[in-house]
Amino acid sequence: MSDAPLHLSVLDLATREYGQSNTEALQGSIDMAVRAEQLGYERFWVAEHHGMPGITSSAPAVLLSAVGAATSTIRIGSGGVMLPNHAPLVIAEQFGTLRALYGDRVDLGIGRAPGTDGATAMALRRTDRLDVDDFPQQLADLVGFFTGMEESNPLARIRAVPGYGDVPEFWLLGSSGYSAQVAGALGIPFAFAHHFASDNTEAALALYHQAFRPSRFRSEPLALIGVQVVTDEDPAVVDEQSAPGMISFIRMRQGAKPEPVSMEEARAYEFSDLERRFIAARTERQAYGSRDQVAAKINELVESTGADGVIVAPGAAQARYRHQALEVVAGLHAEGRLVRPGVAVA
Repeated sequence: MSDAPLHLSVLDLATREYGQSNTEALQGSIDMAVRAEQLGYERFWVAEHHGMPGITSSAPAVLLSAVGAATSTIRIGSGGVMLPNHAPLVIAEQFGTLRALYGDRVDLGIGRAPGTDGATAMALRRTDRLDVDDFPQQLADLVGFFTGMEESNPLARIRAVPGYGDVPEFWLLGSSGYSAQVAGALGIPFAFAHHFASDNTEAALALYHQAFRPSRFRSEPLALIGVQVVTDEDPAVVDEQSAPGMISFIRMRQGAKPEPVSMEEARAYEFSDLERRFIAARTERQAYGSRDQVAAKINELVESTGADGVIVAPGAAQARYRHQALEVVAGLHAEGRLVRPGVAVA
């Protein structure tokens, strides 16, 4: 047994900076995908969020089509599509189309949360039924539209075109033990949202490995964790680039849907003691700081969780520093400083 390199991926929200248009924010996401490909990342995912003024990735399949056209080798996918918001047939047709256009580099990451507030979820689903109790059946239907359904399924006669036979790589995303167990039982890869729910990571990944059963999709488990990265050799820059996102997150937790925060507003903002404690707790298990600090934190998290790789979620306010996060992590990887300890290497 010896150390092995980590799998490296990127999660992007198509962040709209203060003063930017939606067009500029979406182009920024495409630019980041191109840079990630140049740096050797394995996959580039975009999220699904709704009604958030600072996030423009509300339609992953549409954005991924543009990302796919601008790249050629990097895997592209959703991180993820929130299944309760959509009819499984629609997702199958959308990602079947992406698979037909961009071949076997398409990932379909599925989540079970709404990715928004209750009112917006109702508008998306056109129903006031907001529970996720039927998630397992929705997931089975979605997979069935790609691979074929049991004859007993009422939807078995419906053909997704494109979709049927155009099978992407399935991933289940989550921030709980339940999602980890479902992914394991289905024998598909699992991505844990450590970048915003860091308290349960070790337990969730342990449940995934315990529940994993080989399937037509994978013979062995594959688990990634999202890690927020803000990095610079100057600690003041790290603090400055982190501040707008932290202010927005605090306001969101207070029930607001905040507009992007300018650098000027962030510099003038006076955090309360309670807010500072909240920020410290939120960033403690993320990769904030210098190159050495980022390397140490990522390796610490990989060792404690048993993850096979990390999904870099750049958290800086400005695009140049989000790109810098990708460059620093890729550089550390190229230097052999990011590893999976105790992994058999041929």
